[in-house]
Amino acid sequence: MNELSKYLCLLLRHQPAKAELDMDEHGWVSVEQLINGVNGHSNYNLDRELLEQIVAEDNKGRYRYDEKHEKIKCCQGHSVPWVEPELEYCEPPDFLYHGTTTKALEAIVESGAIKKMQRHAVHMQADISKSWQSAERWHKTPVVLKIAASEMNKAGYRFGVTENEVWCTEEVPVKYICDRVYTK
Repeated sequence: MNELSKYLCLLLRHQPAKAELDMDEHGWVSVEQLINGVNGHSNYNLDRELLEQIVAEDNKGRYRYDEKHEKIKCCQGHSVPWVEPELEYCEPPDFLYHGTTTKALEAIVESGAIKKMQRHAVHMQADISKSWQSAERWHKTPVVLKIAASEMNKAGYRFGVTENEVWCTEEVPVKYICDRVYTK
């Protein structure tokens, strides 16, 4: 089921065309079309019951249904250029956390900022444990960066938060990284 969940993320965040999905500007696709697309374009066998289970058990709350459970999307993390994440723009907490790796940290320091890369935004968490989940998924040496989010906001940087409480901004200059945590 974990591999199928990863495949759903691939389709709903990065490659909807791979399963012939008609994705709207906020990343929503028809549940029926997703099920048919997965079954017709992969070796996976997906039905509504299994999809409901994947969504319910996802520890990051990545997926959202519409009210009628007729449409589904990933809340953030899209690299599809026409998808604009639905964010609530508001004042962030004093500090947010960004999970990454020590190798990526070298590139961050060299470039002068945490960049959104091919996604729509830099992702951060208010809960450090969720940032550890992100940092550890790369199977490299993880590190969590503590970001002075309130200070950034006062300097004019905008923050938005997704339905699953991922905080997003365009970039984080290194001067707002106030600590590096190498162990849980």
